[in-house]
Amino acid sequence: MKNEKTTVRLESEKQLRIFTLPLRQRILRTMRIVGRPVTTKQVADMLEIAPSSARHHILKLKEIGLVEHDHYEQINGIKADYLIASDVTVSIGTSLQDAYTAERDSASQVMLFEIADRFLATLPSRRKKAQEAPGQFLGDLIGGIAHLSTEDAEKLYNQIRDFLDSHSLPRAKDDHPWEYAVLLYETEPSEL
Repeated sequence: MKNEKTTVRLESEKQLRIFTLPLRQRILRTMRIVGRPVTTKQVADMLEIAPSSARHHILKLKEIGLVEHDHYEQINGIKADYLIASDVTVSIGTSLQDAYTAERDSASQVMLFEIADRFLATLPSRRKKAQEAPGQFLGDLIGGIAHLSTEDAEKLYNQIRDFLDSHSLPRAKDDHPWEYAVLLYETEPSEL
């Protein structure tokens, strides 16, 4: 398997603005964590926002291909639209140099900081769980320098991407959502 997942490339200012709005990021994250079809009302309840606000933002995400219709169900005589986060890879084009480079850089920074903040916020509860269940893997942060050829770096990236893509939706009852951030970039001795 080699990057078979569809990639949604956000190239226009409109697409970037739709994607990078913090509430829309929270909506997408919530839908991905739930991992099953939900209604806009369910999303609104989970995020404690107005259903009309959830609907507006979900429609915007649907417009750029990040949310899609799954099915309809009758609930108390009302036809409910069940939606799911699209199983796609999102590219904000961090390697592009264009009129939106600053917006892309800002979006990347916000996304990384938010993931790091959530990781740090979980440390106390994960330490408690580690005491209760020694030896159970509860997540980790690794960093360092690997000496790779350009081909090896691409191979590593593709292996990580393929593995994560194949696990983007729950497959079994004991699957749980794990949040991740992966950075891989070439550094230079001049960056010491």
